[in-house]
Amino acid sequence: MDVTGVYPDFTAPAARRHMANQFDSLLAAMQLTDHKPISRAQLSLLLAKVNGSIFAQLLFEWCDFALGKEVKKWFSLDGKELRGSIQQGHTRGEVVVSAVAHQDGQVLAQTYYCGTKESERPAVATLIKSQHLAPHKLTLDALHLIPTTLELIHAADGQYVAGVKSNQAHLYRSCAVTDLFGVADYERIAEKVKQHGRFEQRHYRCFTLASSMIANRWEKSGLCTLLCVVRTREKRNVVSEEMHYYVSNQKPLNQAAADELFDAIRGHWVVEVMHYKRDVILSEDDLRTSEAGISRLTGSLRTLAISLLERITVKNMAAQLDAFADKFATLIQFLTQQMVL
Repeated sequence: MDVTGVYPDFTAPAARRHMANQFDSLLAAMQLTDHKPISRAQLSLLLAKVNGSIFAQLLFEWCDFALGKEVKKWFSLDGKELRGSIQQGHTRGEVVVSAVAHQDGQVLAQTYYCGTKESERPAVATLIKSQHLAPHKLTLDALHLIPTTLELIHAADGQYVAGVKSNQAHLYRSCAVTDLFGVADYERIAEKVKQHGRFEQRHYRCFTLASSMIANRWEKSGLCTLLCVVRTREKRNVVSEEMHYYVSNQKPLNQAAADELFDAIRGHWVVEVMHYKRDVILSEDDLRTSEAGISRLTGSLRTLAISLLERITVKNMAAQLDAFADKFATLIQFLTQQMVL
């Protein structure tokens, strides 16, 4: 099996040597004796045998990434392909699906599926059911704008904001007509900001969708509100606009409630920030392996690393990881404080 990753993947020779060199310190922290470090060859075989989904569940339970039921929170749900798992002759590989809290970027739930023979829609629905996410507030991209998923959330008294694209022809047309001829219930123009060498401004509008414009297939989903976002970008005196539509089962009764939905649209990108950290800081796609179990297991460990570091709100995650590598005792102390060891 191919597990030729690059440092800092712990299947790489340099990282495995680091583990072996620090093994006595790790045993002392875990109050264990009479153990020997596993060889690199054995490590790969062992990792391949671990059930990634069960391991992820145990990991979240052990580290107490618990989802409280007393307060509804906003979560983004989205999948990320583990590109190192894509095999020759295929275009898809293993995919990790995460539920990420808007408030602090914590990953509160996670599952996997194989992109060559499974799809993201049922994986997200299963995650919502198994982790009791339905009663909360969820943001979803347009892929998950299907009646069964929205009905699942609405029936549990949860809230959703889901993107709309032109492949949902009837609904998209209803959104466009409402935006064109309707009068917004609430709106907000965000402050113009400069990002990546360009100026950007967002104009949010909220409309009530007439029931006559919603197809019968959406009847049980509670769909009632249209949210429009116009993104205006200006770079070198060239101005461009993008229009995006979203729908929700929440009907705002005041400006504050509408602002919450507007913020939820913006907050959905917290999951993309998490994906960026996995790729750029933790080099997730550099680990190439033909074993799904290894991809899923290392994916869960990366989730753990990001979640633990988010708890202490480090300014530079990459620098903190380098500091832990240089001072292993500091890492042991941190993991002990976080109840991992």
